[in-house]
Amino acid sequence: MERSSGEKRSSGDFSIVRKLAYGFLALALLNTLANLFFSELNLKKVVQLKLASDRLSKLIEVEKGKNLRLTALHARVNRNPRFYKEKFVREYLLMFKKGERVIPLPRELWYR
Repeated sequence: MERSSGEKRSSGDFSIVRKLAYGFLALALLNTLANLFFSELNLKKVVQLKLASDRLSKLIEVEKGKNLRLTALHARVNRNPRFYKEKFVREYLLMFKKGERVIPLPRELWYR
């Protein structure tokens, strides 16, 4: 069945191509849906990973803030080590110089 360049294709040829295209599309859609819900990395796990990632990002920001404060404190201690040594001895070890009078205050009033 040779066709010359002027002959038209029969409508049967187009219907087979169309059926193959629709079949391929249906299989692709079915594969996509199966992977979304039943694969190892399904949609639920992706959402859980996203939420965990967001929580970790917030924790990282908190830790960066703590690190910034501690770095600033470290710089202050390095600039004036004698003052901070005395402060540590007085506040945490509760040691005082001879002849010094100490008036104990409740902790709530320490940093007002």
